[in-house]
Amino acid sequence: MAAYAVSKAAPVHLTRVLDLELRPLGIRVNAASPQQLDTAKTHAVTPEAVADIIVYLVSDAAAPVSGAIVPAYGT
Repeated sequence: MAAYAVSKAAPVHLTRVLDLELRPLGIRVNAASPQQLDTAKTHAVTPEAVADIIVYLVSDAAAPVSGAIVPAYGT
């Protein structure tokens, strides 16, 4: 369980550290965090929903957002 927990925490921590380092340069760092993707065996977040989050995060509308981990839970 330790390796799994670290593998899930690493992207969150990396996003926050990169945000602190790059924000002074005007570079925003955010991450989309789908909890479970929609596959033949699961019914959760669709890839299109995750793509919509990413499109928002790179848009001008999200200009003030940096260092965010945006969860996607699906329906």
